[in-house]
Amino acid sequence: MRKKLLILANLWPESKTTAAGKHLLALIQSFKKAEYHVHFSCSMNKTYLGDSLNDDAITTHKIELNNDSFDQLLLSIQPDIVLFDRFISEEQYGWRVYKNLPNCYTLLNTEDLHSLRLARANKKEEKWVETDVFKREIASFLRVDKVLIVSEEEIIKLNYFLPSIASKLIYTPLVIDSKQIDYNLKRKPWSFVFFGSGKHPGNQATVKSIATMWPDILNIQPESTLSIIGAYYPDSLISEVKKLKQVTFMGWIEKLEAELLLHEFLISPTPFGAGLKGKVLESINNGVLCLCSSQASEGIDTKHHSQFMHLNSEEAFLQSITILSESKDLIQKERSIQSELLKPFISFSNDSWIAELLNDTIQNESNIIKQIMRHSTINSSENLGKYLTLKTNKN
Repeated sequence: MRKKLLILANLWPESKTTAAGKHLLALIQSFKKAEYHVHFSCSMNKTYLGDSLNDDAITTHKIELNNDSFDQLLLSIQPDIVLFDRFISEEQYGWRVYKNLPNCYTLLNTEDLHSLRLARANKKEEKWVETDVFKREIASFLRVDKVLIVSEEEIIKLNYFLPSIASKLIYTPLVIDSKQIDYNLKRKPWSFVFFGSGKHPGNQATVKSIATMWPDILNIQPESTLSIIGAYYPDSLISEVKKLKQVTFMGWIEKLEAELLLHEFLISPTPFGAGLKGKVLESINNGVLCLCSSQASEGIDTKHHSQFMHLNSEEAFLQSITILSESKDLIQKERSIQSELLKPFISFSNDSWIAELLNDTIQNESNIIKQIMRHSTINSSENLGKYLTLKTNKN
């Protein structure tokens, strides 16, 4: 009998606008390859840039928070595995899953550590493990069977603070489809690009940082051009960008890869974030040399092989552009170094860990903690859930 996977999400995946959407879609494809019938449920409608998920092996469902119809959906599907997309989905729907399907195998897809990203955004990374969001996120980890982590750096951080949860973590990075790049391709000299969804505060902050240093970049290389690509940026930021010389705001475009092949450099002074930056991997895969901060290259250049992927000040970016302007050979050398960083992401496969999931024997101590955490969340959430359900129905 065909196995069933139920995904519970609050956001519809957009693989054309975000690395997170691309990663979730890759997970869906991997489960399909393993002959699962995938049920995708979401509390939000499909967005205009959302993936269609129109496939015989995928069934979509609209779900509502605080509605008993969700219980009925669980019982009608009877999934073998439930995958919560982000810990907030587990907080909202987990107690109903545990109550109705106590023996169902559960996964938590993080995409990145939300609590770490938030702590960095608030410039309080040193207080990360003390934050309420960290405690909520880790409590969610303890309630599920396994947790999917995209970045080796995040696994290292979690093992440092919480070595007892190491057995729960599964490394599932972004997977890159290798492509042959013609490095003799004529790209526009000194053409810079930045791309990413404007929904992410980190991307907005990056664009602002680029805008600040752009006049100085033009002083070093007057022929420089910059393209900003991505949907959902606020009008105020778009207006600010459009005032800059030799800068084009392109918005969302259908054929991103074709556009990347026209550019020499990705510029990404990302000030905060977590997980992996798909823009860095995609740029390298398209022969674009990355000039980026350590936040942008985290989990990718873990051993600091590249001298241009750990630029953590405006001065460092400007110095690097000066150095590159004096040596074309260095550009080719760095492209070669950065292309080597792609190999682990090209060779990675989800097949083995998916095949072993339902054969997984959970350690006794881990299972006891899981059951205690679930018991607590069911007891604390059920009465509130019933109250909110009645309130929703009255409205």
